[in-house]
Amino acid sequence: MGSEAEAADMFKCPVCNGNVKTGPDDVVITCTYCGSTSTIEGKAIGDHLMEPAVDADERMQGFNAFLDKNKGMNKSLVKGVKVVENRLIFVPIWTSKVKADSYYKGYRTVQVPVQKTRTVRDSDGHTRTETYTDYETGYEPVQDELHTDTDERLLARKGARFYGLEEYLDCINLAKTVQYDFEKIKDLGPDMLNAEIGSEEFEKTVHGRVADRHRSQAASGLTELFDCRTTTNVRGTTYLQAPFSLIRYKFQGDLYKAAIDGNTGKVILGEIPITRGQRIMWTLMGLIGIIVAGVGGEVFNIGMTADVTMQMVLGIAAVIIGIIMTFAGFRVLIMTQRTKKG
Repeated sequence: MGSEAEAADMFKCPVCNGNVKTGPDDVVITCTYCGSTSTIEGKAIGDHLMEPAVDADERMQGFNAFLDKNKGMNKSLVKGVKVVENRLIFVPIWTSKVKADSYYKGYRTVQVPVQKTRTVRDSDGHTRTETYTDYETGYEPVQDELHTDTDERLLARKGARFYGLEEYLDCINLAKTVQYDFEKIKDLGPDMLNAEIGSEEFEKTVHGRVADRHRSQAASGLTELFDCRTTTNVRGTTYLQAPFSLIRYKFQGDLYKAAIDGNTGKVILGEIPITRGQRIMWTLMGLIGIIVAGVGGEVFNIGMTADVTMQMVLGIAAVIIGIIMTFAGFRVLIMTQRTKKG
């Protein structure tokens, strides 16, 4: 029983014959020995691209630049950081061009001018009938088309949710991709994630995604959408492995993280510690804000009693400033860290 379960999690590489450990949902496997990539049935996947990756030192340079840029008053941040993980992960992505054509019908409401008559009485008491224009709600049928040709991409994993990964996927520049070559990246020691979504499932997914997008766009200008039929042509489906890096670091005993574009070495999204000194400073600002708001309220009441406009204006201004200071001060007090984009 144990040997069967063990065998179910192993894949025999068709190129080097190595035993590769796999997950239960993996459908496209990258060999951890020779780097070859094939389907779970051992078939080649066709077009296969990758983004080149920088090494750990360049990622650290980008990370330190990010800390230095966002350290604020915490001058010791860069030197006080201890990196506990600098991980390079090649994530699997399906990409394709999708030409979509939609034909839809619906209606929208319009204000229709209607000529009406009414009886009016003049100053002498005489009555007369006059014509005037009123507007009533009408319905205008709409029949139109939508045509798009877009680049679509999809993370080929069902459960991979790393910090900053969604932001990273938006940063990938397909123009910078090259033909996949494991020899160029193997010395970087990357983790090669396998795909849990195959090409057929991807193409079905992007068809639904583009069709939903067209339907939403069509409905946005209508009161009611009756029918929207979309046909898609998915072409140039390509398997892409893109470098994503996750750095975890400690500062004053607490753990923080930063997501890095493995191609450029620049931070995409990262956490910045809030030190004890900063919390004290912001707490004082919040307390001062309460005092300023209280004084402003008193000044406003005195000005209103004495009917002095300038004093009332100054009081309102002080209340607003005090509220802002209080909100900013206590907001930072309850935060564990700040999140900054690179």
